[in-house]
Amino acid sequence: MQNDTTEVLMPLMGEGITEATLVKWLKQPGEQVRQEEPLLEVSTDKVDTEIPAPASGVLTEVFVRDGDTVAVNKVIAVIRSSGAAAGSTAPSMPKPVAAAVPTKAAAPTPQAAAAPKAATAAVAPSAAAPLVTSGEKPRSSPLVRKMARAESIDLTQVLGTGLHGRITKRDVEAALASPVAATARAGVSSTAVSGLVTKRDGDRETLEGVLVRRERMSKMRTLIAEHMVRSVRTSPHVTTIFEIDMHQVTQVRARAQAAFKAREGFGLTYTPFFVHAAVQAIKRFPIVNVSVDGDDILWKDQINIGVAVAIEQGLIVPVIRDAGTLNVLGIARRINDLATRARSKKLLPDEVQGGTFSITNPGMFGSLVSSPIINQPQVAILSIGAIIKRPVVISDLIGVRPLVQIGLTFDHRVVDGEGGARYLAYLKEVLENFDDSGL
Repeated sequence: MQNDTTEVLMPLMGEGITEATLVKWLKQPGEQVRQEEPLLEVSTDKVDTEIPAPASGVLTEVFVRDGDTVAVNKVIAVIRSSGAAAGSTAPSMPKPVAAAVPTKAAAPTPQAAAAPKAATAAVAPSAAAPLVTSGEKPRSSPLVRKMARAESIDLTQVLGTGLHGRITKRDVEAALASPVAATARAGVSSTAVSGLVTKRDGDRETLEGVLVRRERMSKMRTLIAEHMVRSVRTSPHVTTIFEIDMHQVTQVRARAQAAFKAREGFGLTYTPFFVHAAVQAIKRFPIVNVSVDGDDILWKDQINIGVAVAIEQGLIVPVIRDAGTLNVLGIARRINDLATRARSKKLLPDEVQGGTFSITNPGMFGSLVSSPIINQPQVAILSIGAIIKRPVVISDLIGVRPLVQIGLTFDHRVVDGEGGARYLAYLKEVLENFDDSGL
């Protein structure tokens, strides 16, 4: 007898990822679904993405609620073919099929584009994962135990949200980010920092006399907050800023723009030029492309550039892998692909991991100068300001040139002020003498 029933499994979302949070079902029980049609939205500690249905039919059962965090390969729903759903009184045993993870080449479907971008629910500690009782050894990996020892965290006091109450790296990071844990390590009573003191009067809540509306952070926002707090605590941040004349790049871009757009189908922005210059400078000064592990420096044989992309839920940093092997054209193609899929929730978890150096571009919103936070475990991040035409002195004459402020924020444990300045000086040289052969 033909098997017309398919079990939907939580898919494996990337190497080393053992669980994911079901943010929202995009179909409800009883609704028809088509194979490859977006079925649910899933969130990990790296990326939010829409998961397509592995088969066509009727979604007859769902076993996981919105906001639940579950292990990969767990059965989360059942799809039956229309014939089986209508005529079978004793359906055959379902065949397990993991929900398909979107491929890099997958284009957003009209329905995916129209799906509402709901705020991701923050991961709440599971009721099935209580604090470890006295004498019971907490379930955790060697990496988690090492992190806990380094930060003086008592794992028996950490709530595990992993499978069977296992304490994950994310749980330790959350404990580190909490004000209670921070002050406890400093010897301050936790009751003194339990949170803001607000007053409630019925449905009204006020803070220092000001009416407030309470809203739970999305999971992405919570993870960003934890990551930023940890980065500031880990790395002594220093920022140095150079002013760079973009006249040569502007001229090259203007000459290439029309033919580029006709050939590629999208416009040529300034970002690929900045990424290219950043990569050339990394090749000259690789100290900004390392990581720090205790007293050891980890030198990396790849240059993987994370480019920050603003989305509705916050900020995501897809990674251009092996950027050192690409010219400006290749970088432009990668950026367009990654940014498009980031905004349509089609990125894979692996595409936001493995970055070795990051670039953020607040200049696209008009910011002139910024001092970003390093994306751990990296040691540097480049910030691009707005390109502004201003009068400058050129060969003792006053002229108008497009200028940009570019800042390098670096980890002073391994990058000295001289090293940061030398890096930006070379990046400036590359941009001001840009060769358009890569277009």
